[in-house]
Amino acid sequence: MNPYVSLTQVLANKLSISPQSMQSIHILHLSSTELINYLQEQSVENPLLDITWHSSGFNKKIRISSQAFSKDSQYDWLNNVRCSEETLEITLLNQLELSNIPYKIRKIARYLAGNLNEHGYLMIDITDVSTLFHSGLEEVRSALHCLQSLDPPGVGARDLKECLLLQINRDRNAVLWADQIVSDFLVDLGGGKYKRIAEKLKISIEEVKNTHTYIRSLNPRPGLPYSNQTQKYIMPDAVIRKQKNSYLIIMNESGIPKLSINHYYQQLSNGNEYKEAKHYLRSHLQSAKGLIRGLEERQITLYRVIEAIIQEQVAFFEKGMPYLKPMNLKLVAEILQLHESTISRAVQNKFVQTQHGFFQLSFFFASGLSINEGMAISTESVKAKIKLLIQKEDKRNPLSDQKIMELLVEEGIQISRRTVMKYREELQYLSSRFRGG
Repeated sequence: MNPYVSLTQVLANKLSISPQSMQSIHILHLSSTELINYLQEQSVENPLLDITWHSSGFNKKIRISSQAFSKDSQYDWLNNVRCSEETLEITLLNQLELSNIPYKIRKIARYLAGNLNEHGYLMIDITDVSTLFHSGLEEVRSALHCLQSLDPPGVGARDLKECLLLQINRDRNAVLWADQIVSDFLVDLGGGKYKRIAEKLKISIEEVKNTHTYIRSLNPRPGLPYSNQTQKYIMPDAVIRKQKNSYLIIMNESGIPKLSINHYYQQLSNGNEYKEAKHYLRSHLQSAKGLIRGLEERQITLYRVIEAIIQEQVAFFEKGMPYLKPMNLKLVAEILQLHESTISRAVQNKFVQTQHGFFQLSFFFASGLSINEGMAISTESVKAKIKLLIQKEDKRNPLSDQKIMELLVEEGIQISRRTVMKYREELQYLSSRFRGG
């Protein structure tokens, strides 16, 4: 039995939503690759549904400007399809290559990345690594710290406790007592000794239980998803192009088929013959029509969301990362007069190609920090500023986190030294002590 069908029936019964509406919701949530697979499955199951594959990857009807498409504006989708068949080690090595760390530290970090088990845990003692590379323990610890700051969170840990703490320290929404309970009471927590923990920390048992729920949501085996990695393709759902004073949205229909109703079976459903098959045919006819309508609504909604993103993030599209501003789902929902959940589904697993790179739509919904005069600046913009400051610093006298904080405060950005340190580490920069020379 198709699990999607059974889920649809349950939700439809509980929420009084029609199967067609549930199908539209499901289609909106799917990535391009998932959508293609889903449509193929539906065409096999429904004889009323005809499927035709596009020869071109461009939708010339949906666009943000009235200018006609020219041959020169066509986009080479094939060269921009992202393909990955990556092990955990390859994933980490790729991230290390993009990091701004000294060669020797990177070399040690590469070695550490090759000595992880399938769960992502480090399987070699750092003292042995120190001997092997003729390095001090401090250098090996720096390399390990770099490795542990990569994705997936928790990778490079030496035991379960460290794995959980690495994830907690990177989670801005971490529960208050999580790090201390993991550090000091992990065994008690596993044994359900909530009262003992509560008494030691002078908090309520309910707080301990809530913390336990949060800790259970963490991943104790961060490397496991990579141990059986299959080949995945990521296609841009749209390309955003600058044309004079406006932006052109080119919707990618490469691989997404055109759906239509099979006229032969449609006539049978309306005729007087084959009465015993009429109910079956009419049921599938409605399903086919609902699928076609759902696919059209998906493309229109996705286009409108991208259009709203361009409208709100125009400075980013004009000038790049430092100009990305904070934006939330609620704002776009209000602009488009749609529900927040609809916007959330529309941006999940969707990608756009821009002049500044390849981005997931959810990237544009950035959190931010306060600046003077009640304004705000996105986290990514602050990171871009920190990166620029470090790139331009005097290599003989690198900027400390305190100095970077002071420079940002002078620009009106309200930020703490601890936050600067966090962002610097996420950018893969070492502390000023190790950036010298």
